[in-house]
Amino acid sequence: MLQQTRTSRSRFILLLVLASALSLLTLDFRGFGPLETAQNGLRAVFEPVVGGVDSALNPVRNGFNGVLHYGDVKAENERLRERVAELEAMPLQEENAQQQLDELKKQMEITTARNMETRTARVLRGPVANFENNVRIDKGTSSGIRTDMVVVTAAGLVGRVVDVTDEQSVVELADSRNFGVGVRPTSATTPTNFALRGQGPGQPLLVQGDLGVDQVIEGGVVVTSGLDGSVFPPDIIVGRISKVPPPDGTSDGTARVSGVEVELEVDPSSLSFVTVLLWQSTQ
Repeated sequence: MLQQTRTSRSRFILLLVLASALSLLTLDFRGFGPLETAQNGLRAVFEPVVGGVDSALNPVRNGFNGVLHYGDVKAENERLRERVAELEAMPLQEENAQQQLDELKKQMEITTARNMETRTARVLRGPVANFENNVRIDKGTSSGIRTDMVVVTAAGLVGRVVDVTDEQSVVELADSRNFGVGVRPTSATTPTNFALRGQGPGQPLLVQGDLGVDQVIEGGVVVTSGLDGSVFPPDIIVGRISKVPPPDGTSDGTARVSGVEVELEVDPSSLSFVTVLLWQSTQ
């Protein structure tokens, strides 16, 4: 009985001390030195305890929040996994599509710049006169190069070989006056082919004749058409449509436009290396 009384008294004293400590911790004693010192001392004693309790409760709190939002987190993770899988698959799908296209072209004996033999050549010199819009390269007949072979860069069409010796070749640039190439626009709403003609160094190429307004879109890409008998194989990038004047007539109920211009994708004045396509038309 005596032991129980002592225990109760000890608990009462402990509670009283705790209550006093909390009072000292929460009351404002700024400016009163002794009590402020006591308050700081109590804070130093109790802060580790409070921090420990808070650290112990954090996993429980986080777990409770995790349970509440588990469905949202799971859905978001699933969405991110699907997106990652989609992005990872895109290059494979593109590679597979290109392989199928190349195989189809091979079976149909369709020749493009992608599947033909080439020679890389260094540009030795640029045009030497205003009337001579050509460049000389360091490869010739000894490398398999012949006249009328097409010259390109990774960006697109450069021109064609017009003269060749054993070790060198002369390339007429695509912006030369009266240089001609058959092309098709990749963005036309209706299929069409037309001819481009050079207007001189540094000038855009001009579309020969008129076209339906639905066949040309400003900014649209044009590529070589590669029709039978053409010097140029199909699908070589030539440039972009840079000018589409207003319609100047109609034909069969369709507005027609003339004077369309195409800006070359390659800058002929900044060539260092070019690629010669070892291909010649059979016609």
